[in-house]
Amino acid sequence: DILQARGNLDEALHILTEEVLQAFERLGDVREKAVTQGKIADILQARGNLDEALHIRTEEQLPVYERLGDVREKAVTQGKIADILQARGNLDEALRIRTEEQLPVYERLGDVREKAATQGKIADILQARGNLDEALALHETRLSVHEDLQDIAGIAHARFAMAGIRLQRGDHQNQGLQDIHDDLAQAFVILRQLQRPDGIGAVGMLLAQVLAMGGHPDKALEILDQAQAAFDKLGNTTAVEQARQLRQHLTTPS
Repeated sequence: DILQARGNLDEALHILTEEVLQAFERLGDVREKAVTQGKIADILQARGNLDEALHIRTEEQLPVYERLGDVREKAVTQGKIADILQARGNLDEALRIRTEEQLPVYERLGDVREKAATQGKIADILQARGNLDEALALHETRLSVHEDLQDIAGIAHARFAMAGIRLQRGDHQNQGLQDIHDDLAQAFVILRQLQRPDGIGAVGMLLAQVLAMGGHPDKALEILDQAQAAFDKLGNTTAVEQARQLRQHLTTPS
């Protein structure tokens, strides 16, 4: 888990497949085997291997949790399936799973943290559909929950999402640039604290652009350095190239 959080995906995947999974198979522990398969799918998904990740979640994990009657883990797995469907652009089915399968489970369980996280995923779909005001309102609702829980990872995600919506809405052209910057800056600090290279890269790229918009090119390049290093650590060559192109844009005289 630590290796994965730090971006050492190859070593994490090796440990999970060659040591952990085989141990639980020998022990006949179907629950822990399913949990491990979910972690393997997480890594595959992070690498862009969506077909293999989806197969593991639908054919290996989900049936186990259904047989065990584990409604929470079933809901979590359904959320991961919705993530993949959403990444593929199948927004209708992803939204159906989140609203009809996941959200009611967390409401029944009284799990406010997972309910808030699911609301964030629903907001992401609404944003993709162009329902920006509704998406922003949902993120603002979940942000207050994450703040009450002192869930710093949730705070970072919500603020990053809110900044992205405000940019898409054009708020930066109407005296909203400072609010966008503040949300991104707070998210970036948290993700560095958590040593989350995926978040450092994604938030850093957007923060660098916002800093450049605000007339702070040197600070933008400093943040961009950190974002590019994070993508490099993850082996995300596409994102590294995007960071390189942004750097070239920022350093080319207009």
